[in-house]
Amino acid sequence: MTGEVEATRRRARFLAAAWGCFLLAVTSWPNPPGIRTGGFPLDTLIHFLLYGVEAFALYRAIDWRGRSGFTWSRVLAIVGTMALWGALDEAHQEWIPGRGMESGDLAADIAGAVAGAFLGGLRSRRGTEPSF
Repeated sequence: MTGEVEATRRRARFLAAAWGCFLLAVTSWPNPPGIRTGGFPLDTLIHFLLYGVEAFALYRAIDWRGRSGFTWSRVLAIVGTMALWGALDEAHQEWIPGRGMESGDLAADIAGAVAGAFLGGLRSRRGTEPSF
């Protein structure tokens, strides 16, 4: 592995870990303020984006030995991991004041993870995963 690719992978690992901590902090925030959206599903969009960024960062961070670029197995592994994370996160929110477990949020988490992992794979298809 070249120095540039390794440096990029280190940055991606840092981003994935930092974003994961941010996700945990945001979803553990008790009594979040209500925002009037006029019917726009802002909460769903936020879940989609938060989990999409994490899945994208994980795709870039994970070194799939012997297989550079896009692989469906890596996408599926990341989506499965993010689905489990989302389910555990929704369950843990049941104990946070002002929060609750919602299946729609979990669906948005998984959809975001699919999009993020797939986009991470497409990004890596352009080369041998050098740049973030």
